[in-house]
Amino acid sequence: MTAMQPERPDVALVIPVWNDPAGLERLLCRARSLDCFRQIIVIDDGSDIAVPAAKDITLIRHERSRGGGAARNTGLWQVDTGYLVYCDSDDLLTAEMPALLADLTQAGSFDFCLFKHADSQRLAQGFWGQPDWDEALWEQAGFGCGALSAADSATLPILAQTANYPWNKVYRTEFLRQNRVLCAETQVHQDIPLHWRAFLTARDVLVSDRICLWHEVDPNGGRLSNRRGRDRFDLLVALDQVGAAALAKGGAWPEAFGTFALGVIAWAKRQIDPTLAAEFDRASADWLQRQFGPFLDRLALAAPDLARRLAQDMSQR
Repeated sequence: MTAMQPERPDVALVIPVWNDPAGLERLLCRARSLDCFRQIIVIDDGSDIAVPAAKDITLIRHERSRGGGAARNTGLWQVDTGYLVYCDSDDLLTAEMPALLADLTQAGSFDFCLFKHADSQRLAQGFWGQPDWDEALWEQAGFGCGALSAADSATLPILAQTANYPWNKVYRTEFLRQNRVLCAETQVHQDIPLHWRAFLTARDVLVSDRICLWHEVDPNGGRLSNRRGRDRFDLLVALDQVGAAALAKGGAWPEAFGTFALGVIAWAKRQIDPTLAAEFDRASADWLQRQFGPFLDRLALAAPDLARRLAQDMSQR
């Protein structure tokens, strides 16, 4: 008599892919070996070489490439499970993922669970884990280490300032659908609305320090984050989709979003082609003036250093 296999958690894995057959196959092999997802959905975003069908995956194909954000949004509506995890084809799940999902089966209902990741830049420094800036925010929120915990209203604005990856969370499917917590359908920075809308809208957020995903940072410019052209202006489009909601929420949220916005704009300035730098400076200054200008006096009382930095960047118009 054979022992019954435990039932897989009620979780789907949603994978957008574009022209990365090797990465996709590697990720699918890992997901199959972990055997912890009840559904695997692959969205082929108009690849030049079509992704082959397989009996254990739900395959959807975009006839033309619409970007990773559109692919994730398409995948969301194909999910048949209560929860889902997004994972890019060039990243990998770790052996901690089944343990996290097992933890979550005992946790009751939640809107999303934030977990840790490891990346190749950190490993090159001799450490296993996420970058220092994310780790500092986790520690500031009181979640540096420990078992599965619930985040409260005081810690959410802190954690919202972590890197806006799509793949460091387990989401409740209906939370995303009912609240229209979607990716931007831009060429880059698609994940900002997904990340910030989730934090701004969620009521029940869990935090786990399990490292469940490996992120390879490409030093040779092969990722969307390395793009240097005019599509980098999409950052302002993505920020625009959540700015008003973050500022209107009040409390610690305007300061949190302002800190995040200044940080990601400064990062984009370092990436963009020098011939576009002055134009990007003007565009970002105009965006900051439009979003934060009406709030600057209030921010000056709560966060004078942030208000000073915002005013300085606005002056580059």
